Amino acid sequence: MSEPGEIDLAARILAKTNEYLDFPSVVGHETPFLDHLARDFSGLGLAPERHANLCVVDTGKPGPVFIAHVDRHGAVIAPDGAAVYAAHAVKNEKYGEHAVASEILAGRVNERYAGEEVFAYDRKTGGRLAYGDVTGARLDTDGRIILDISGLPKLPAGTPVSFARALDRSAGGQVSGQLDNPVSVAVLRIATEIGLCGRIVFTAEEEIGRSAGHFLQWAGPALSGRKDLIALDTSPFEDSAAMLAGAIILRRRDAGASFHEAMVERIERAAGRAGAPIIFKDAFIEAENAARARRGQPLKGIGITELGKITAQSKGAFTGASLQVPTVNYHSNQESTSPRALVAMLKTALAVCDI
Repeated sequence: MSEPGEIDLAARILAKTNEYLDFPSVVGHETPFLDHLARDFSGLGLAPERHANLCVVDTGKPGPVFIAHVDRHGAVIAPDGAAVYAAHAVKNEKYGEHAVASEILAGRVNERYAGEEVFAYDRKTGGRLAYGDVTGARLDTDGRIILDISGLPKLPAGTPVSFARALDRSAGGQVSGQLDNPVSVAVLRIATEIGLCGRIVFTAEEEIGRSAGHFLQWAGPALSGRKDLIALDTSPFEDSAAMLAGAIILRRRDAGASFHEAMVERIERAAGRAGAPIIFKDAFIEAENAARARRGQPLKGIGITELGKITAQSKGAFTGASLQVPTVNYHSNQESTSPRALVAMLKTALAVCDI
């Protein structure tokens, strides 16, 4: 299939992102969305495989392994009826991690989500059970981050609560919503329709640090080691310059691991072929830290990525490169990027297949 023009590509990515946002996928409760992805890719004549915490798609053409997480932030109803911030509830209830929340994090959650519409859903089918509105978030005496929600009736313990925000295209040159990570999933879906090669692995529970383990549990026996992974995600910036320029974000390393040099070079060539400006995030942060050091300011961490976790946990048996889209207002329901940057991500993914 010939590649559509940039306007057409952007429209299709945004339409698919909006569709995906309509399917709830709170961390720890992603089944409805993973099931929808299996149906959606089946519509392309493919045969997706559903595994625990994964949906695997083989395009039928040799190529790299693309990875994107599907989980999003939200809440889960506790036995006492409170709506607990899901990232902590799932860590503690499902995995027994005894994660401790802080007043600082509770304040951030309040700042990000107060005023947002939410809906509770059936964790197996995704069927909507009730709507409500977040009036605030707080740290309770048990150390839980509680979302206070008006209008939500009493619900069974374990019921997930998703944010209801759709994609906002009203701002000139940018789009906003709960973009992490439906935009990457949408890019891969449209790219597959056009002719993407290789395999795609959609993972659950990235927001609580479990997705790398889920991937490796499947990949160990299924793939026998690969150096050509490409992990797609959003990448936060403090201003909109990178996203408005239509840049794609690459890395040579993160705080946990160095990436595969040849694969990083391959995706850099693909980005060049796609005509996308390139920012290496690790080098960007290092340059920023040099300036901060001269001013006597505290340094920023280089960050941890999904690929870094996979590389570190597998001791280098599975590694590759990252491919990210720049955003602002990270981890909020107003996270923003540009259609131009999303098209650059898609074109880069497609170009990798020809290099």
